[in-house]
Amino acid sequence: MNGSGGIILRKIRFSIIAAGLIVSCMPILTHGQQYDQKAFGEMQWRMIGPFRGGRVNAVSGVPGQPNTFYFGSVGGGLWKSYNSGRTWAPIFDDQDVASIGAVGVAPSNPDTVYVGTGEADMRSQITYGDGMYKSTDGGKTWKHIGLKNTRQIGRVAVDPKNPNIVFVAALGHVYGPNPDRGLFRSKDGGTTWEKVLFKNENVGAIDVSIDPTDSKIVYATLWNTRRPPWSIYPPSYGPGGGIFKSTDGGNTWKPLENGIPVEGQGRIGITISPTNPKRLYAIVDAKAGGLYRSDDAGASWKLISDQKRLWGRGWYFCKIVVDPKDQDTVYVSNTSVYKSTDAGQSWTAIKGAPGGDDYHQLWIYPTDPKRMILASDQGAVVTEDGAATWSSWYNQPIAQLYNVASDYRFPYWATGSQQDSGAVGVVTRSNHAEISNRDWSPVCAGGESGYTAPDPLHPDILFGGTVTRCNVETGETVNVSPERMMKVPPRHTWTLPLVFSEADRHALYFSNQFLFKTTNGGDSWTQISQDMTREDPGTPPNLDEATANDAPAEKRRGVIYTIAPSPLRASTVWIGTDDGLIHVTDDDGKTWANVTPPELSPWSKVVMMDASHFDVNEAFAAIDRHRLEDNEPYIYRTRDSGKTWQRITKGLPASVYMQTIREDTQRKGLVFCGTELGVYVSFDDGDNWQPLQLNLPHVSMRDLDIHGNDLVVATHGRGFWVLDDITPLRQISAEVVRSNAFLFAPEVAYNLPQPSENGTPQPRDEPLAENQPYGAVIDYYLGTPANGPVVLEILDPAGESIKRFSSDDKVTPVDPNTLDIPAFWIKSPPILSTAAGMHRWVWDLRPTPPAVPAGQGNGFRRGVSSVLPGDYTIKLTVGGQSYTKPLIIKMDPRVKP
Repeated sequence: MNGSGGIILRKIRFSIIAAGLIVSCMPILTHGQQYDQKAFGEMQWRMIGPFRGGRVNAVSGVPGQPNTFYFGSVGGGLWKSYNSGRTWAPIFDDQDVASIGAVGVAPSNPDTVYVGTGEADMRSQITYGDGMYKSTDGGKTWKHIGLKNTRQIGRVAVDPKNPNIVFVAALGHVYGPNPDRGLFRSKDGGTTWEKVLFKNENVGAIDVSIDPTDSKIVYATLWNTRRPPWSIYPPSYGPGGGIFKSTDGGNTWKPLENGIPVEGQGRIGITISPTNPKRLYAIVDAKAGGLYRSDDAGASWKLISDQKRLWGRGWYFCKIVVDPKDQDTVYVSNTSVYKSTDAGQSWTAIKGAPGGDDYHQLWIYPTDPKRMILASDQGAVVTEDGAATWSSWYNQPIAQLYNVASDYRFPYWATGSQQDSGAVGVVTRSNHAEISNRDWSPVCAGGESGYTAPDPLHPDILFGGTVTRCNVETGETVNVSPERMMKVPPRHTWTLPLVFSEADRHALYFSNQFLFKTTNGGDSWTQISQDMTREDPGTPPNLDEATANDAPAEKRRGVIYTIAPSPLRASTVWIGTDDGLIHVTDDDGKTWANVTPPELSPWSKVVMMDASHFDVNEAFAAIDRHRLEDNEPYIYRTRDSGKTWQRITKGLPASVYMQTIREDTQRKGLVFCGTELGVYVSFDDGDNWQPLQLNLPHVSMRDLDIHGNDLVVATHGRGFWVLDDITPLRQISAEVVRSNAFLFAPEVAYNLPQPSENGTPQPRDEPLAENQPYGAVIDYYLGTPANGPVVLEILDPAGESIKRFSSDDKVTPVDPNTLDIPAFWIKSPPILSTAAGMHRWVWDLRPTPPAVPAGQGNGFRRGVSSVLPGDYTIKLTVGGQSYTKPLIIKMDPRVKP
């Protein structure tokens, strides 16, 4: 981050790769088919956006620092701003999880920050945390301080006078019982924890508030809730919740029941007036839900407002805060933010939009109530003028994406659906110097959770959702859904698959409980399967009675969740259901074979399948069983059309479930997978896995796409990332890593217009991401550190050297005192590395400028033009030995001859 808290996104360099000869040695060892990360470690993921915020539940300001704020993304980590939200920087990326449920800043020591991980909003697409973290230096460094098995944390409250006393409201596991839930207290800054309020293994805590005038008085709310494995919008409610009060710092508790409704009771949010601690407000989700007020410190409660806009969908909202200077001014967050200045009698919406932005926590500065930070499904925003104006949420790349499908334009766009905001497309190479808010756009099909499917034959056409066809250039949209003609109700879950076949690029598949196919752009569809889900998957044992009783009446509840057409044979299609079945057809749906691995029990979600590009009988299936309280990774591979399956998870971390799997399109045996926390690669068809995390934050990796030479990931919390030119992964071998030096074989380089701002560049405090470098990128590998200089030369078609780089090249340091612009605009040129490992180098396709003839001075000279298309040679010299490989340069494919 920079000094003002702005974002400096990771700088990632591209590759067009060249290959060469081998000198025998033994520098980097391999283990089976795993390779030391030095063999590809200089590859880096490149974040491309979009710069559109995503869901935030947790926010906080810093007492005594009026411009400093934190927000916690439910899937994208903790962020900090020093300038009231003008810029944000991620400060939690080196931790193992990225779901933030709560943030607590110690009022008496603002450098002490507690973070509770794991969102507690009880959505069906909820992710998890691993307990509590603490920083004592304002977020520069973090320490894990326990409560690992709580998984979801709703609120953290720090004693106003003692930074070592902290309460944690732990909701606990989403899908099953667990003892690590309820209200926890630490008196020693998180070194040890006590469970001070606990009902049973089904009841968790969701809110906690400390009296700012007497920290012995603490209020907390409990909630019994659970989610089932099938698709249902709200979670279940069970008994045991309510409001509780302690007057001895949390040692003992009593329920506050007088006037609080019990029937249908769910989530409750509570707040204390700092100016009158006897005044309490509670927003209650129940059959008689609404805003309740107590004027006697909780001894009795009165319903003040039953307006549904305040408490509807309470399991997702129910957050309330009172003005620190006025006991009668209170705020409630729901689809809008509502304000009352008469103690809850009447309400006005002060922040919201027709689409329903959905708001969560509001934090108010203690001595200046006009200064606030607000969490929402669209990101975090700050006001300094009492909600008259707000900072932007278009500077927070925390999109929660469900899928990625690269389109067929040049440069290509990554498309996918973004939770709470709608489908989005981001160009992977901008015409501008950097990728910015000018380089992404909402797209016309897909919605907030459906697939997007770009048409491979018509680059302007995009399909999405259930199914819409649209033109991304004109915006023309047509409903072409096969569900329009269904005679039985379709079953849905939050995300349904929609994919084109690689073997027949006219064929598009969509599914609910049935599989449909169109070959004419959706003008007509054929149903090519019956209901492929389990007739009676039953109720898993991890559910409590309330959740089991809340199930739909129909026993059949599953859907076809993944579709994998074979890229080798158009009539072969694999499908997997979210209730644990796998089928395959070899005759385009005329007949189907149930090839489910025997160990797959009901509600084992087949989250992704991929059919092999090299063997029509081979396929991969990623299985997610976390809804059954089984968080282990499961990947299965078949090489005999599903007759037998092998579980292939060696090297994957325990207790982290799967999200996706994708086989490379060019190298047999090269396979990628995404878990809830990372990306992994296998070089031996899945027998062994190793991390491909590199510079990625540990977020949910929902989908992977291979587009030409690039690997693209859709994260559920940090937008799209691209691993540019994976040629080193395609060429790495035991022979390569035994070499003293190796020059990888290149891909074609394109002579494109150099990115330019055409005038004024973007200010550095705008949200920016690294663009694709201009030119060819060359990758080389050194088994051991080079003893002498490393030299890289470019030879033209005639064999003449036109550009030379050396590790001995000298860089003249920039003296900022001589510049007429700030020094951050001046990029220091890189130097070829001599260290052991893999390295990347960008050549900008320009030859060395000709020398200026003697006597002509150094007057105005135009820049050197890039080279013409043709066959060039890359020459690497290490330790006196040279290696050469051809490099082909082509014209921009958009240029018409």
